[in-house]
Amino acid sequence: MLVLNSLVWASLHDIIRREFGFSHEEDFTAAEVLNVVLQGFSKTRNEVLRDLRKLIKDSKVLVVGAGPSCKEVHKFMSLYDVVVAADGALRCCRYAGVEPQVVVTDLDGVNLSDLVSFNGFIVVHAHGDNIDKLVSWTPILKEKKVLGTSQVLFSTSNIGFSGGFTDGDRAVYLALENGAAEVGLIGFNFEGVVGRYSKPNLKNETPASPVKKRKLYWCKVLIDLMRLSWGCRIDYVA
Repeated sequence: MLVLNSLVWASLHDIIRREFGFSHEEDFTAAEVLNVVLQGFSKTRNEVLRDLRKLIKDSKVLVVGAGPSCKEVHKFMSLYDVVVAADGALRCCRYAGVEPQVVVTDLDGVNLSDLVSFNGFIVVHAHGDNIDKLVSWTPILKEKKVLGTSQVLFSTSNIGFSGGFTDGDRAVYLALENGAAEVGLIGFNFEGVVGRYSKPNLKNETPASPVKKRKLYWCKVLIDLMRLSWGCRIDYVA
């Protein structure tokens, strides 16, 4: 069985950084920033993580991506115990009348108001491109159940390492790492179309750019690797 430990993930992240020209140093800086910002939050990382694991462990988890098929999420609610939204999929779920219990976000596909009005678990991911929002948005969520993650081997009492690359596959990692019995995927569309909920400023579906297509490629590859590593049932339901 393939073992995806933190060192393997770190190597995968290095490969991805080289392809996209991302900076390890900037990712590390972002992790340091989020670590500082999370100091003094009303709930500690251990408290939030304990409650999150209690929610997910042995549950059937539906992970909702922001691809075009996310709008069908309401059709599958009876089959799953927990809904985890990836970034802008939070807005898609709400439009469909579904309130997720967890949102995984790098703060790129949501508005601050989406998070302020959300009472579930907010998993905030730090990387080199979102430092400004880590500083300006995250403190406003001080009374929320916030869990900080990063993509560098930087682990403190406030922030932990996360596998995955996009919010979608990071959400799958979160479910598996916290003991999900089964994972369903909706809104994971790899055909080159970006869903309207991927970014707050999008009004319609739009063709994916070459860079976005590569990100979608990596999302699928990493989900396939996680399926091999955990041996957990992971189904694309729509």
